[in-house]
This record gives sequence, C-alpha cells and structure tokens, in this order.
Amino acid sequence: MKKQKTLDIYIDESGDFSLYSVENPIYSVAFVLVNRDIDNSGPINKFNNNLNKLIGGDHFVHVGNLVRGEKPYKEMNREERWKLFYALFLFAHHSKFNVAVTSAIKGDSIENVTSSVAASLLKCVDELQNDISRYDQIILHYDYGQSILTGLITATFLSKISSCKVMKTSQNGAPFMQVADLFAYFELLNYKISKSFLSKSETKFFGGIRNLKKNYLTQFSSKYLFKNK
Repeated sequence: MKKQKTLDIYIDESGDFSLYSVENPIYSVAFVLVNRDIDNSGPINKFNNNLNKLIGGDHFVHVGNLVRGEKPYKEMNREERWKLFYALFLFAHHSKFNVAVTSAIKGDSIENVTSSVAASLLKCVDELQNDISRYDQIILHYDYGQSILTGLITATFLSKISSCKVMKTSQNGAPFMQVADLFAYFELLNYKISKSFLSKSETKFFGGIRNLKKNYLTQFSSKYLFKNK
C-alpha cells in the first residue's frame, strides 16, 4: 500500500483586525510548510533544550513582544531577550521547511480590513496549489487565536483544496508555529522599514536597520516560496 504523503502547514499572524495605525499598519499571515517525511528532530530537540535553559521549559516565543520588551518579557533585560530570540532564529535557520507570507495594508473600517485579509488569503492559496498538489493530505495547524482568521483560513483553503483539513494546535506544542510567528513579524518589520518608521526599541534590539536587514531579514531568502501584498 502506497504511503500517504502529508504536508503540515503551520500558521500564525502579526496584527489584528483593528484599523490602520502607524504602530499596527498591516496584517500579515505566515504559512510554514513542513514535509512530514523530512526529519527535523535534531533542530527541534536543540530548540527545546535552549528554551529550557533560557526560560525554564516549554514556551511560545512571541517575537514582537520579545523585541519590544512587553509582557511576558518585561522583567527580562535586552541580553536575555536577545538570547531567546536567537534560539528561535537558529531553529528556523537549521530546520527544513518552506514559507509563504501574505499581508494586507489595513484600512479605515473593520469590513475593509477583513475583506483585504480575505483577498490576500485567497491569492495565497492559489499560488500555493502547485507546491502542495503532490501531497495526499494537507493539515493546517492554527491555534484558533483569532476567530475571524480561523473562519477565513477554513473558508479559503477548504473551498480550493479538498485534501485539506484544519487542526487546532497548541502554540507551545508546535515549534514551527513559532517559526510562522517569526516570519509574520519579519513581514511587519520589512513594511515599517520601507515606510521609515521602525520603532526605537526595534532599532536598538537589532543593532540598527542595516544590521537588521543584513543579518536577519535576508538570511532566509531561500526558504520563501513567495510573498504576497
């Protein structure tokens, strides 16, 4: 009997369905595609060990909060926060996956934001179809953290891909969801850099815009399937 080929897609977002603001200008969704037949156990084990050393056990690294020093990282100094970020960065660097990122510039009404995100997701699914057509089963992993996004993911993917199902997945138990959070946040940073309003905390954390672009944002170019805007 032929073994089924399964693709796991881990999903996380940066932003919410509030209106446009300088602090919250876009809504980004990252899709991390992991072939289940590829062994990523080494990088996963190392990442989990690093988390245990740095923060004392299972933890979902919320990258935006970490960079800005917001809850639950308010009591950590910059060096401690940077080590935690770098543990996630190294995990993403050494793991085998592909990523697709789609984003929408937010508007002046909730309806506008929702319709823009829905359109960007539909475009993303259309572009992903060639890459995932060789798999027998596609499992979408999302934590159902935002009910509107949950509905949009279900509607856009299931309407286009019959072999797809959505699974509620705990953030702490799925390291690749943390990678999705990282790429969604990177998309926000790219947008803010293009508009010249990177915050002081972001600039300081990464050692300046040039260092951020050279040593972080461009390091994963080979892993991208595409970016949609």
